[in-house]
Amino acid sequence: MRTKTILLSATALCVALAAQAQDKIIKTNGDTILAKVKSVGVKTVSYQRYDNQAGPDYTIAKAIVEKIIYQNGGEDAFDMEGGRMRRPHRPMPMRRRAKDDEGIENNKKLNYAPNLLSLAPFQFTENGLGLGLSYEHSLDSRGVIAFYLPVMLTFDLNNGTYYDYNANAYKNSPADMMFYAMPGIKIYPTGSQGFVKYGVGPSLVIADGQKSNAVYDNNTGITSEQTQTHFMLGMIINNSVNFNPSEHIYLGLELGLGFTYLNRVGGLNQDTNGLAQGSFKIGYRF
Repeated sequence: MRTKTILLSATALCVALAAQAQDKIIKTNGDTILAKVKSVGVKTVSYQRYDNQAGPDYTIAKAIVEKIIYQNGGEDAFDMEGGRMRRPHRPMPMRRRAKDDEGIENNKKLNYAPNLLSLAPFQFTENGLGLGLSYEHSLDSRGVIAFYLPVMLTFDLNNGTYYDYNANAYKNSPADMMFYAMPGIKIYPTGSQGFVKYGVGPSLVIADGQKSNAVYDNNTGITSEQTQTHFMLGMIINNSVNFNPSEHIYLGLELGLGFTYLNRVGGLNQDTNGLAQGSFKIGYRF
């Protein structure tokens, strides 16, 4: 009887020692693998099953390993996000992280202000080249819908030439000036808050300026240059791509196409005219 008790006690002691002599791989889901760890690599952990140490080597991704408890009592703990080793038994400091709309982790969430004022040093319309200024205001927290008001001034720098009979020489036609105001809305399908955003929307076009034409006089047989008032009313669809490298700095590209309802030259309505505008913009959010 005493011999049997001694044998059972020895067996239990051996089992306990064996349990303590094995490595333990603790997975992030709580599962435990009893193993003999062979190596800890950059992205994987290589091990042999403890109950078959003469068998093949196995590997497991460090991204799903929470920690390794070695047979000598040592411990390696890993960053659950990237499989990086961290010092055991030392709590990591809490750090708030924010994700932007592209899913990229940032240490700080950008706070995009609702107002945007921008200058267009390069601006063109169907009339010619010039410059522009615009104001935009987001109407909701994500900036899906925004009120948009661009104004622009362009000049027809390639208006041709005419023959001045008084000076007996050819002269350049006037660089007809046109002023535009285009109140409207912009719709950003994924919101305007992000590094690169696309917007589209309709705008009313109100334009006023002048238009020069060559006029032939039947009595004298002389062709002269005549400058008349030019007023247009129409609509345009603007497409824009916004680049927001920071909370306040804005860069943009824009292109719009449309047509006129009214196209009056010298007070007389003309045929429907096509409308176009495009620009490169630099702006500030506030």
